[in-house]
Amino acid sequence: MGQTHRADPSFKHRLAGKYGETLKYCYQCGTCTAACPISRFIGIYRPNKILELAKLGIRSLPQSSAFLFCSACTLCTKHCPQGVKVHEVMQALKELIRGDADVDAFLAKDFDESLAALADGMPFPVSYSWICLRPGEEDYAIKASFARAVKHPAPGINAKPEYAGKRASIIGSGPAGLTAAWALARAGVSVTVYESLPELGGMMKTGIPSYRLPKDIVEAEIAKIKDLGVEFRTNTTVDRDFFNGLLESDDVIFVASGAFQNRELRAQGEQLLGVVPALDFLRQYNLTGHAEVGTNVVVIGGGNVAADAAGAAIRCGAQSVKLFCLEDRGTMPAHEWEIDEALAAGVEINPSWGVKAILGDGGTVTAVEFIRCVSVFDQDKRFNPVFDEKKTLTAEADMVITAIGQAPDLRFLNEGVDKFRGAVLADPYTLETNLPNVFAGGDAAAGASLIEAILTGKTAAGSMLRYLGGQ
Repeated sequence: MGQTHRADPSFKHRLAGKYGETLKYCYQCGTCTAACPISRFIGIYRPNKILELAKLGIRSLPQSSAFLFCSACTLCTKHCPQGVKVHEVMQALKELIRGDADVDAFLAKDFDESLAALADGMPFPVSYSWICLRPGEEDYAIKASFARAVKHPAPGINAKPEYAGKRASIIGSGPAGLTAAWALARAGVSVTVYESLPELGGMMKTGIPSYRLPKDIVEAEIAKIKDLGVEFRTNTTVDRDFFNGLLESDDVIFVASGAFQNRELRAQGEQLLGVVPALDFLRQYNLTGHAEVGTNVVVIGGGNVAADAAGAAIRCGAQSVKLFCLEDRGTMPAHEWEIDEALAAGVEINPSWGVKAILGDGGTVTAVEFIRCVSVFDQDKRFNPVFDEKKTLTAEADMVITAIGQAPDLRFLNEGVDKFRGAVLADPYTLETNLPNVFAGGDAAAGASLIEAILTGKTAAGSMLRYLGGQ
C-alpha cells in the first residue's frame, strides 16, 4: 500500500482520549499476542504490534487494520501483566475507523488474503470474521469479501498412509467438534460426527442469533466439511452404552458435546409456568425463526447469552424487556458492544440486582422480586454475592428468561473418564483425557469462546493424529 507509514495525529488523539491512560502501561512484552488464539491463524494479527501502531497513529499497514479480526474473547486482557484492556482497545479501533479510507483499502486488497489464510487453518473463516466485524447494511466491501470467501473451495485432502483405515468419532457438532472433524478428514482419517439435535453447528446454529450470524453462512461452511467425506449422524444421542461401543470400535474419540445444560437459579418460584432457560428460548428462536414471548419479559443474567436472549425477545414481539444482573454496569461479562446493541434495540439494563424470589399466581409467573447486590466476589475473587436486604425491587413479568450459565451434560461418559467440577478433565496442552484414545475440548472440557473452541478442535485433532501415528 502506498503511504505505508503515514501517521494521523487526530486519530491518535481520539484513541488516547478514550484509552490513553491504560495504553500508557503497554510495554510491548508480547504477552497478549502469545495468549491470542487468532494470532496462531493469521500472521499479521499481533495485538502488541497493533497497539503500538495505533498509539503512533499509523493506520496504513496491514497489521494496523488486523484489529478487525478481534472477537473480544478477552484472553489478551486477562493475560496482560499490566492490566491493559487490550480487547477493549481493539473494539474502540473498530468504532473509530468505520468508513476509514485505509481500512477500505485493506478490505479491498488484503482482507481476501487474510480470509484465505484463515481458511487454511480453520473451517469457519467467514463465520468467525462475521462475528468479529458485525457488518451492517452499508458495509458492502466486507460483505463482498465474505461472499467471495464462502464460494472459494475449501483446502483439499492430504491423506497420509499411516491414517488409512483409521476411524475417529466426534461427539458434538459445535465449532470444536467440526474443526476436529475437518482437520482429521483432511489427513485421511475416516470421521463420523454424532449430534443429538436435528441441526449441525452447535451454538453457532442454536445459540448465536441469526441477526448476529446468518445461518446460511454457517451452513455453507459446514457443507465444505461434508465435502471432505465426513459422515454426520444428526438426531443421534450418545448414551453410556453407545459411548462404550465407540470405545471398542473406533481408534480415537473426541468429546465435544458442548454445554447445553442450563444452570438453575435455585430461587423460589423457578418452576412456575413462564420461566424459561435462555438456551431453550434461543434454540427455538434460531431453529424456527421465532419463539413465543410474553408482553413483559424479564431476563436474568449479565453475559452474552442473556444479551442475546433479550435482543431476541424484542425481535419476537415483547413490548417490554428488562435485563437484571448481579454485576454492576462496568463489570457485566457481556461484551460492551453487545450491551450497546441490546440498549439500542430497547432492552432496559438493570445492574446490581439479584433474584430474591419469582412470584406467581395460579402456577404462572407474574413478577420477580429483586434484592440489591453490593458485591459479587469476595477478596479472594471467589463468587460470593453480598446483598443489601433493605433494598428491594419488584418487576412485573409474564415471562422470565434465565441466563446464569451453562454446564455440560456428561452422563454418557463411563466412570473411567475423569471429570473435574462438572467438566471432562483433559490435558491443557494435548486435550487427552486419562483414557489415551479419548480427547475432549470446547465447552465439554473447560468452556470456550468461538475462537477458543475452534482452537481446541484443531489442537485435539493434532494430538489425535500423533496418537494414530504411534507417537
